[in-house]
Formats: sequence, C-alpha cells, structure tokens
Amino acid sequence: MLFELIDKIEEEEHKLLRENVKKFVNSKIAPISSKIDKEDYFPIDVFKEMGKIGLTGMLIPEKYGGIGEDVLNAVIILEEISKESPSLALSLLAHSVLCAYPIVKYGNEEQKDYYLPKLASAEIIGGLAYTEPNAGSDAENIITKAILKDDYFYISGSKNFITNGSVADVLIVYARTGGQGREGISAFIFDTKTEGFYISKKLDKLGMRGSPTALLYFDNAKVHKSKLLGDLNKGYYMVVKGFEIERITISAISTGIALKCLEWIVKYSKERVAFSKPISEFQLIQEKVARISAKLEVLRTYLYLSAKFYDPKKDNRVQASTLKYLCGKLGVEAGLEAIQVLGGYGYTKDYPVERLMRDAKLNDIGAGTTEMMILQLAKMVYKHFK
Repeated sequence: MLFELIDKIEEEEHKLLRENVKKFVNSKIAPISSKIDKEDYFPIDVFKEMGKIGLTGMLIPEKYGGIGEDVLNAVIILEEISKESPSLALSLLAHSVLCAYPIVKYGNEEQKDYYLPKLASAEIIGGLAYTEPNAGSDAENIITKAILKDDYFYISGSKNFITNGSVADVLIVYARTGGQGREGISAFIFDTKTEGFYISKKLDKLGMRGSPTALLYFDNAKVHKSKLLGDLNKGYYMVVKGFEIERITISAISTGIALKCLEWIVKYSKERVAFSKPISEFQLIQEKVARISAKLEVLRTYLYLSAKFYDPKKDNRVQASTLKYLCGKLGVEAGLEAIQVLGGYGYTKDYPVERLMRDAKLNDIGAGTTEMMILQLAKMVYKHFK
C-alpha cells in the first residue's frame, strides 16, 4: 500500500496527533484557505486556536507547556496544515522552529520560563530576523549592529523578508556585536514593542499569501543585556545549526503541497471524461501520477526517518540539504502537473492547485536556495570521498 513505511515509522501517538490535526484543519483552516490567499489575510484567531490544542507548542518541552521536542511531531503538523494552507504552516514554522526552538536550545532558565509558555500557548507570536538586504545566502555578512553601552545593547539596521515580521510580538534578532565575519554575530530575544523598532513595509508576494512577510528597521532599539541569547559573538553558529531543523521541517510543507496536488490529479482525472473515457485511463496521465507518487514515497520516508532520528548534537546537514533541495523541487513539480491535468480549470482560482503551486515556489528559495543546497551537498560529498 502507499506510504506503508511511514505507517511503520510513526508511533501510535504520532497517528493520533495526525488525526487531531486533520480534524482541526478540516474544520478551521480549509473553509478559509482561499480567503487567506485572496486577501493576504493572516487568521490570528485561528493561530490562537492552534495554541489551545497544542500545535504552537511543537518543539517546546512539556514543562513549558509544549508537546515536546519530537521533530516528527512538527513534520506531521506542518504537512497536514500545508495540504490546505501552506502559508499558515509557514507562519507556524517561523513561530515554533525559528523563534521558540532557539530559546529551548540556547536560552537560560529565566528566558525559558518567561517566553516558552507564552509561545507554546500562542499568547505571543514569534519570528526570526536574520536576513538583510545584502545578506541572505551570504549569512555571515550581516551588518545590523548591536552596540553595548552600560547594561543595554542598541540595535541599528534593517532586516528583509521576515516571516511574521508584521505580527510578531517577539523576534530572535541577529546583529553584529564584534568584528567582521562569523565570529562577531550575536542573537537577542527582541520584544517588538521596543522603542526604535519599525515595520518598514509589508511585502505583497506571489505565494504564501497570508503569511506576513515584512521589511524591518531598527533605530537604536534598546535591549537589556539579559536578552542576549546564547554566548556573545557565537550567534552565527546558532543560526547555522538552526538551518538544519528549519530545512527538515520546511520540507514537510513541500510534501504536504505535493500530496494535496496528487490528490487533486487523481480526483479530477477520474471524473474528467475525454474521448468517451476518464482521462485517468490515459497513459500520459498515469505517468504523472506514478512519477509524483514515487517521489513522494521516497522523500516522505526519508523525511520521516530524518525527523524521527534527528539529533541536535550531530551534524544533520546532509539530510537537511537533501530534503530541502528535493522536496522543494517536488512541491513545484506537483503543483505544475496538477495545473496541467486540470487544464483550464487548473489555471483559474476556482481550484486550489494554482495557489498550491505559487506557495510551493517559496520553498525553492526560502530557508536556503536550491542552488545553496546543491553547493552544500557537493562539499559534503567531496569531503566524504577525500
């Protein structure tokens, strides 16, 4: 049967979680998924409801109100949400994976006690502010500065393409506290009500509409030194390590999109009649179904195994880059094939496949471009066979 290995990888608690997420998605998210896209609407009320049933507590230990650090839980949650609203899944990823999880891994007890329960319950919304106008893939060359005076850091600079940037209550902000290069970067837990913080612009995007993306500006924003996350000048290594779990979990958004597109291809091809028979009987349609299904079979199995056995103390770059590269491409491929099979209907906004394709394209770019994944994998291969 399809995805039989997935069934064996999952424990009973994972299966129960999936069923609960499905029910929530079908009742609360599916009815507004089109509105989210058309109006570029972030459903903050639904996000808060996700907090009530524990979804925003993924990757947060139970002692702080979360559902635990099981990465497979996060993959299941994001995949199921992405079948109806990839953009809402993306905002959840920014909240839990990019904001809460660094506090779990690097925060002191005071920071954990204050922020994690609020993030787990969605009392506050989180995000990550790293990318800058001239520092995306070139991560070690950020120029936003944090200057220490007495007991406060003063942050000045700009951040670009920040998911949840216009709705976040707290951000993990990276800034330069030392010299040039990777050794001079630090991380801060930043409350967005801080004076000197501005939302420069909310971006109007091709896809992932409803997941707010903003340009941010810091003008001598004052942050107490107690908000330093982790060690001074070691922020680069924290964010690079964070790329691993980000790329694994964002791959679940791609597989969720691909699964939904495959579902639409099968459903429509069985109903659509041409030349006196359903188009599902045409071999070229069957080739599309078989190709996307085969890729999903392999990549989902690898994704679930990578999530289940994820160890933050080990180097997970090969798994993370492989998944990000191949799942990102599959999401786009499945979206385009769904449009092709649905024909003229697929090209309209009356069906969700064009939206899913637009949403899928983000995962070829965000969290590390396809080209960067290829370069990283090549380096790891040459290192292995040296």
